[in-house]
Amino acid sequence: MMSARIVLPTLLLAVLAGATGPTEAAAGPWGLAPHEWFANLEGSTFTTSSFHLADGSRAGTGLLVQQRALRLYSELGWKKNVSVVFGLPALSVTRRDVQVQGTATGFQDVLLGLRYNLLDRASAMAVELDWNAPAGYNRNLDSLGLHLGGGLQELSAPIELGTPVAGRGFVQGSVGYGYRFLGIGKRDQGPVVAGDRRTAKYSWADRLIANADLAVWVRPSVLVGARYRGVVTLSNGALAPETDAHTAGGVLLYRVDDRLDVLAGSWSTISGKETPHVNEFYVGVAFHHTKLNHLQGFLGGPQAS
Repeated sequence: MMSARIVLPTLLLAVLAGATGPTEAAAGPWGLAPHEWFANLEGSTFTTSSFHLADGSRAGTGLLVQQRALRLYSELGWKKNVSVVFGLPALSVTRRDVQVQGTATGFQDVLLGLRYNLLDRASAMAVELDWNAPAGYNRNLDSLGLHLGGGLQELSAPIELGTPVAGRGFVQGSVGYGYRFLGIGKRDQGPVVAGDRRTAKYSWADRLIANADLAVWVRPSVLVGARYRGVVTLSNGALAPETDAHTAGGVLLYRVDDRLDVLAGSWSTISGKETPHVNEFYVGVAFHHTKLNHLQGFLGGPQAS
């Protein structure tokens, strides 16, 4: 039987490879008109050496993982009620223990999406279809013989809601279904058969994905918010980790003018199963050209409601 000292670092690396973290800079239910746009660039970092086990308890792994990320997220109003979403993270990940150290650097998983607004007034409702896929990294090896990313694609379909709060801020959230997969085809919930090279049928997961944000303008140019991101695995194949992860954090945004914001915040793992414990800090800049007002999400401009 493998010892915990071997199993935990191996499992940590497997899950880190498949985890993209809370990358959404400003996604929300309020839509952009044609030719309106939003772009956010964030830099973040975290260091971890602990892991949440299948029972939710937290344990050390003996493996130190340091990640630096630069994430681009953008939205473009395409047609009436339809926006295009794009995201791309660049990562540099260092993994080391007492015997070995290595660093892998490159793009992780690209995000492409379409959002359709069902209701787009003071309150809003939208549906979105997103596709995440490896952005060119080697799915088989990095500098430690491990993956930079999970190597899986994901299709997700959330429904998003949002509304102003007391004339001072807004609350928004979403819930949806995500399907991670290596290839479209047969899905097998049984154990991996020795010698079977058709691994795609073991590499899949059905996931419940939920987000929530509450933000309040404490000054005309200062926005303070609390944020939550959650992922729960509903079913999975033998080669896809059964991962639950719940993260929460705060954000502070300063509006420089009607086209530019600067922001800073953090994410922390509050609970999870088969997932690393992460305390991540980020800073960013956001550029926007939109007629949305300051009570219509992070994309909103300074216009009065």
